[in-house]
Amino acid sequence: MADRPGGAGQWARLLQALEDDCSVCGGTGSTPNERWLEWHRRAGELIAVAQAARRAHELRPTPGSAPVTVPERATAEPAIVTAVERAIDDHMKARPSAPEKDRCEACRGMGKQLTAAGRQFTDLLARHGFVRRE
Repeated sequence: MADRPGGAGQWARLLQALEDDCSVCGGTGSTPNERWLEWHRRAGELIAVAQAARRAHELRPTPGSAPVTVPERATAEPAIVTAVERAIDDHMKARPSAPEKDRCEACRGMGKQLTAAGRQFTDLLARHGFVRRE
């Protein structure tokens, strides 16, 4: 069924042509907080170090097994695992207090931006005395 002149489908297409999803936030209206991005990056690093330390400790021969010379630093691995786990605990306590997402400044949190046709339309409305939101 074709849209009749002035029909809802025609208006919907017109409105779609006037705005598009925000290119900065992808239409969500929010962007990740930089402090949280850094916090998550550091948490990932700490977890990777903890996993590597645990694996290294698990590969260490147990006392009483085949006579293998154990390097001196292998005896310190449990302390390393404990230190890394303590660093992870400290990092978890140092979570940023700000929200994980900030309002997108490009679209003012709406998730939409005017297209070139939308800017032309708002300019036309402004020329004819309609209020334009900045």
